[in-house]
Amino acid sequence: MAPPKKRSFGQIDTLPSGKHRARYTGPDGHLHKAPRTYFTKDDAAAWLRGEQKLIEFNEWSPPATRNLSKEDRARTVGEWLTQWLDLRSRGTRPLEPSTLQDYRATLGRRILEVDGDAARLRDIPLTKLTRRDVAHWWDSINAQFASAPYNRNAYARLRTALQAAVDRDMIPINPVVVPEAAKRPKHHRKELPEANVMQAIVDQLDKSIPRVDGRHKLIAILTLFHGMRIGEVLALRRRDITITDDAIHIHIRGNVYRVPGKGMHHKLTAKTAAGHRTVPIFARFHPDTRDHLHRFTGDHPDAYLFTTGTGEIIMDTSYRSIMTRAKKRAGHGDVRITPHYGRVWLITTLAEASMPIPAIGEILGQVDLRTITEIYMRSSAAKRDEVLGQVNQALDAPPTDVGDLDAKRAEKGMGEETA
Repeated sequence: MAPPKKRSFGQIDTLPSGKHRARYTGPDGHLHKAPRTYFTKDDAAAWLRGEQKLIEFNEWSPPATRNLSKEDRARTVGEWLTQWLDLRSRGTRPLEPSTLQDYRATLGRRILEVDGDAARLRDIPLTKLTRRDVAHWWDSINAQFASAPYNRNAYARLRTALQAAVDRDMIPINPVVVPEAAKRPKHHRKELPEANVMQAIVDQLDKSIPRVDGRHKLIAILTLFHGMRIGEVLALRRRDITITDDAIHIHIRGNVYRVPGKGMHHKLTAKTAAGHRTVPIFARFHPDTRDHLHRFTGDHPDAYLFTTGTGEIIMDTSYRSIMTRAKKRAGHGDVRITPHYGRVWLITTLAEASMPIPAIGEILGQVDLRTITEIYMRSSAAKRDEVLGQVNQALDAPPTDVGDLDAKRAEKGMGEETA
């Protein structure tokens, strides 16, 4: 008996129920199936012939989207991204305001408000978006913006938004598939800052410096020498400080983030769950802490520690500019160091002092211990030289049992001569 003739277009499978399922690979390279199963193979074949004619006459569109409403077919990628951002602000698990703001900014700068070739993506109907369109957008933003991490963030947001469209049966598959974009870009490795450089920056923020009132000095102390995040520091209020005779502790309970055109917004929760913690202040900086509270902080428990002359929370961007000028005055303008570099210094310093990694994580509010060991922790040159010197001394010194062995051999020789 001759084998059944293979179909030239599509395939028909007989299901356990006895019904027949029709499928084919469309012009987009993806497998598409009939909207229902059929009692006879001829009916399934008829559906395949209809699909083949649509392709031949250039009238084809994915079957899953063909019966969408006129509104659904007209919805563009840009319109869906805007709608998706609104959806992420509500529901049972809405994004944190700061995270939602970051999503809006990222998608705005790379898709919704971008110009040039990359702008084409936002106007493409969602149901007609292809992998080729997404690849063209990816190539365009990389040609236009030399910021690989930010570009990849935009790609990740776009893919997440399109997957949400798939989950809602708005499109059959997620076309945001660019293998190159899925690779993590190589991040700049934060070098270990030197304590004397950090102290020089702190000193240039002291009230003794001409035209410096000193209100930013404690920010530098807390970020550089205590590993606090800039948002955590700017969110501190008087109620977050506990002072005893010989100790000062800071309780991290909140965070601030920047709202364009509106300044800094205070959030009553830390950046992460692990961010809620208590940080002891080194005794060396107790006088600076007390002085700041006396000169710049109101008596009310909710009074912010770091405010402008008009009482507003200091902007993180303003502090970074002030820190940059302090670096230049200190003669370290060419040194790459930001407030976040203090976390590198503190983690490394505590590790070299033999503090266990989990304990370091508690002080820094870093729950991912691998991040501490692989990203933050460095080896200081002084500690490295100290350890190498100890190894060198061990190599130069004779083994402790060599002298005893020579003495035993001599004693054995004398015994033989006596015998």
